[in-house]
Formats: sequence, C-alpha cells, structure tokens
Amino acid sequence: MSDIIVDLALGSPEEDAILAAALDAFLSEHITRNPACDDYPQMMVRTAVCPMGNMHKEIIFQSQKWAEAFQNFWEVQKLQTSAA
Repeated sequence: MSDIIVDLALGSPEEDAILAAALDAFLSEHITRNPACDDYPQMMVRTAVCPMGNMHKEIIFQSQKWAEAFQNFWEVQKLQTSAA
C-alpha cells in the first residue's frame, strides 16, 4: 500500500495554527462519532520548506478514504475561519 500525501501550502503562521487545530478536531470528531470503530485515520505530518522559502505541510495518510475526508474537512475549516 502506498502513502497518500496531502500537500498544503501555508500562507502564514496563523494558517499553520489553524491547520494544527483542524487536525486535532478531525480526529476528535471521528472518535466522538464512532467510539466503537476500529478504523481510525493513520497519518503523519511533516513540515517542508520549498526552495523559495514557503512553508508546506505534508499530511501523509495510509488510506485514500482518510486523505479525502481530511481534505474536505480542511476546506470547511478554512471557510469557517475566513468567515469569522
């Protein structure tokens, strides 16, 4: 099985903090909704800096299902944050 990498370009330290909170909320939400489930997302987060100096976060998932679920969750979180 190959890793699925979600590469997110972050525009600011604030967006990095929002991403960290979103990762926590994503896991907490799944655990709360499915306490007896044994299928939890497995992921790693890696910080990468491109040659131009921009920061990226690479979120590495073991499953396409979880990668897509997080991408959808992240888009909603960004919209909610920008609306606030």
